[in-house]
Amino acid sequence: MKILKSILVLLCISQVSFAQSSPNFSFLGLDEIKNKVNADLKRFTERTGVVSNFRSLAPASPLGIWGFNVGVELTSLSPNTFEILGQSLNLPSYFPRFHAAKGLTPNLDGEISLLVPRFIMNQNTTIPEEVKSLVVYGAGLKYTLLGEDEFPISLAARVTYNRLNLSFFKSDTYGADVSLSRAITLPIIPLRLTPYAGVGYMAINGAFKKKFIGMDAIDTHSIQDYRYFGGLSAKLFIFNVTGQIDTPATLKKIESKSFKISIEI
Repeated sequence: MKILKSILVLLCISQVSFAQSSPNFSFLGLDEIKNKVNADLKRFTERTGVVSNFRSLAPASPLGIWGFNVGVELTSLSPNTFEILGQSLNLPSYFPRFHAAKGLTPNLDGEISLLVPRFIMNQNTTIPEEVKSLVVYGAGLKYTLLGEDEFPISLAARVTYNRLNLSFFKSDTYGADVSLSRAITLPIIPLRLTPYAGVGYMAINGAFKKKFIGMDAIDTHSIQDYRYFGGLSAKLFIFNVTGQIDTPATLKKIESKSFKISIEI
């Protein structure tokens, strides 16, 4: 599907079609059309901001000054994540992202993630226009306030930033969270399981290009919400597998699941 060039025009057409098919339908005025367009643009900002948000996918314990973690993460997307005015963009149902974390001090970790599909796909492959323009990158800093070497649990605070970019839209998401975890080492095999959970806050600022939405629609939308997350990290030797579920506090239908395979030292 080609990117929408005028959302207002498409909505007007859809209203005309619906009016013709429904005898009990009273035609919407211009203000109602604008309200429906703006509401849909806001929902698009909410969905894309939440599912593309930077995820640490790590427990509260630090990597240590010599530690690092490098791998690939996948985040599932709900079917209507990239749907706008009832039409879905031609994008995959999951986000694969390169993810790396490095210990900066004994208690401070730096983290980054990146998705640029046009750089990893074969040049001979036909790539949808929406995928060509898609770029997602993010970063975070995690500071461990309490460590399991002195306390029963690890407690950490984190700040994050994430950018999602499409040909007609971009969003910046700022976040902060606190999490706790507790590592469990099995007695026979060198397998360490670390369940973790946390709560955070995110502020999503989305901006549409005017030429794609028409001059009468609102081109910027801001959303704030709390989020809850929980996961399990399993480490065997240098291999690490982590799964996590994220749920916004008020945007209940935008739950996402993430999975990361990595090497950790």
